[in-house]
Amino acid sequence: MPALRVIAVAFLTASSALPFGVGAQAEPLEKDACQNLQLEQKKLLTPQMRVALERGPDWVKDHLNDQEIERVRDFLRVEEQIEFRCRDGGVAKPVVTPVEAPAPVSAEGVPLPDRNPNRQATAAVDTKPSQTVADSDKTPPSNAKATR
Repeated sequence: MPALRVIAVAFLTASSALPFGVGAQAEPLEKDACQNLQLEQKKLLTPQMRVALERGPDWVKDHLNDQEIERVRDFLRVEEQIEFRCRDGGVAKPVVTPVEAPAPVSAEGVPLPDRNPNRQATAAVDTKPSQTVADSDKTPPSNAKATR
């Protein structure tokens, strides 16, 4: 009889978890659906919504009624769908350009000269594995005894 209980509990657990696994696969949306979501996002993003989003969740819970909180949730759901299911996403990602390091300056504020202007900038990376790593591969593990 106890074995049947274990089997029944395992069956119920597996069957209740099945719907969650099915919904976890989110495929990208079609272009038309993404455009509709972007239009809905523009419609939901009012000046009041911007203020609520800038002030954070604690302020929203304390200062907005249930209907306004539900609108904030709707906006966040739409934004999530755009971000994760539309191919181009909802956020314009800025292009990061590398900034050159400023020239070294002495204590008096005078720029210091480059000591070797003919040198090429290369990274000092050792491509060979160290001998320590090679030796540690050959060493057998110690026979440590368990203590109580």
